[in-house]
Amino acid sequence: MALRVSLLASSVILLLLALSAGLQRLGLDYPPPGLAGLHGPLMVSAFFGALIALERAVGLNEAWTYLPPVLMVAGGIALALGYPLGYPALLLGSLLYVAVAIHIYRLQPADFTQAMGVGAFLLFLGNLAWIVFHHPGWAALLWAAYLVLIVAGERLELSRFVPKPKQAATQFLIAEGIALLGTLLFPLAPLFARVAGLGFIALAAWLLRYDVAWVNLKRGGVHRFMGVALLTGYLWLLLGGFLLVLYGLPSGGLHYDAILHAIYVGFVFAMVFGHAPVIFPAVLRLPIRFHPLAYLPLWLLHLSLIARLYADLAPLPALRAAAGLWNAIAIVLYFAVTAVVSLSGLRERRRP
Repeated sequence: MALRVSLLASSVILLLLALSAGLQRLGLDYPPPGLAGLHGPLMVSAFFGALIALERAVGLNEAWTYLPPVLMVAGGIALALGYPLGYPALLLGSLLYVAVAIHIYRLQPADFTQAMGVGAFLLFLGNLAWIVFHHPGWAALLWAAYLVLIVAGERLELSRFVPKPKQAATQFLIAEGIALLGTLLFPLAPLFARVAGLGFIALAAWLLRYDVAWVNLKRGGVHRFMGVALLTGYLWLLLGGFLLVLYGLPSGGLHYDAILHAIYVGFVFAMVFGHAPVIFPAVLRLPIRFHPLAYLPLWLLHLSLIARLYADLAPLPALRAAAGLWNAIAIVLYFAVTAVVSLSGLRERRRP
């Protein structure tokens, strides 16, 4: 229990460091200084890498499976402190996470464990692209595909309980294959970023059509909140895919910012908001609790991201910086609400 809580707390610290780095990239003066170049790696490779690996370790309950999140947390914090040992720690942690994904597939061979296993491999390959090959654009696309396939695999698992036509499984595999093809071949030609965008569009369309989130909308409380968060997140993935098809993946600039944040902020953090009411209690072994106040940071995230993408495409630098700040506020506010609700659940459990 102590290890799980320590890793979760460390992951939150990594999130705060990554958000601070992102605000520095927007030209805002946020401590600690010098993190601007580490915004993407801290957010994806360290924070999300550790958080998702921790979720897998808790589910498996095998001691060795805690090594990936431990290494990724240590690697991220080391990099933030300026220690280069963080690079091999992140690389080794993501490699061991691939081993965990293979172990999960052997325990339960299925299309959804296969998708999540491919996602784990893309995290490792993204770390290689960033650390060894020094190709940040490819790393960003690999990391995006990693998160998309992890989420899609999890939702595919839950969609087993939703009636759907036989060809739905084939459609998912085709969409996954298109996204994978475009992502892996991107270094050969910039055109393949557009192929990856087509794959993201196809996966978003599949999720919007078959996800169990539609069932959750008909229920109240936390289930409806999860449904709203997930379905709005799929719309952001759809938009991110369209932007990739339209612009490709530039080496930088405002279009690059719009594409990546539509996926990383709009899609990924909507998924975090939607899954946190289940994941955090599972990691901490607490009863699931929910407060309607969670809708406030969710809508704040969406509205501020709409403003950010408008500012990217207009362009309006001042609005872009302000919207980026509100993106960060929405994320911190959601975790604060979740922490308060979770701690109230802990006090209730300890009460005689």
